[in-house]
Amino acid sequence: MDRFLLLTAVAGVVYLALLVFISSSSKQERYMVRLGLKWDALGNRMQVGRLQQLLNDSGLSISAGKITLFRYCAALLFVAVQFAGNFIRAAPFSPYDLLIALLILLLTSPRRFLPLGWLLAWLHQKTLIQKDGELISFVRLYENNRLRKHGYVQFGAFCAGAAGHFQYIRQDLHELSERAVDEGVERAIEWFCGKFPDNHSFINDIRSILLATEGMDDDNEAAGYLREQGKIISKISSDQYLKKWSFIGDVSTIINVIPSIATFLMIVSLAMQYIMLIKGNFNGVGMFQ
Repeated sequence: MDRFLLLTAVAGVVYLALLVFISSSSKQERYMVRLGLKWDALGNRMQVGRLQQLLNDSGLSISAGKITLFRYCAALLFVAVQFAGNFIRAAPFSPYDLLIALLILLLTSPRRFLPLGWLLAWLHQKTLIQKDGELISFVRLYENNRLRKHGYVQFGAFCAGAAGHFQYIRQDLHELSERAVDEGVERAIEWFCGKFPDNHSFINDIRSILLATEGMDDDNEAAGYLREQGKIISKISSDQYLKKWSFIGDVSTIINVIPSIATFLMIVSLAMQYIMLIKGNFNGVGMFQ
């Protein structure tokens, strides 16, 4: 019980320190700049770059260095407090305290099969679904723009104007707009589609539609082509809708099953306690011996 209360107190202190440390103030920024070189060297040895990539893929704007710092600080703080308490009480240092500190590091590791890694993987999957949804919305806006009867907005300007409506692909659309002006529309589209995985379910269809439409000089021909491709865009949108709600359904199923499992375990626990109580009261009776 003492270790549990200490773990709770350490978790509260670390969480409070994390909230204060994440907040961006000028003093903290200057302090981090002074420690930047040393921390980067330490972080490279501790694979902070991989953790940062996982955080970015999950849509979290948190520094991997801060996460790693607080992981080790929590473990060291627990060991230090336990050591100080044992020293004051003149009690021997227990090796279980070191095991608990190692357990803290293990549970907060970004490995995929561990709690933090599983959480990051779940957030990454959620981010991918949101990003794909915004990509489909962008193509829909592009289709409506090209089918306007009174003229349409050029591709670069359209991307810059549409970027403000999105969250996950906003930066990519801004850079797409700049590349369309500097490098040409075709190379800009290739770069934009290259930002998505090679095994993406529909990015090749989006690439083909954008390249073919922007490569047509005749506006009527481009409008007719987009009307023909409307079925493909609708199918992509429908598949994305089913994928999104399938993902939400899996999470809802897990949440709904948890109370049933907890109730079953509670009933089993109460039944075992009742049996032990009966056995303790009738210990001398032959049928309980």
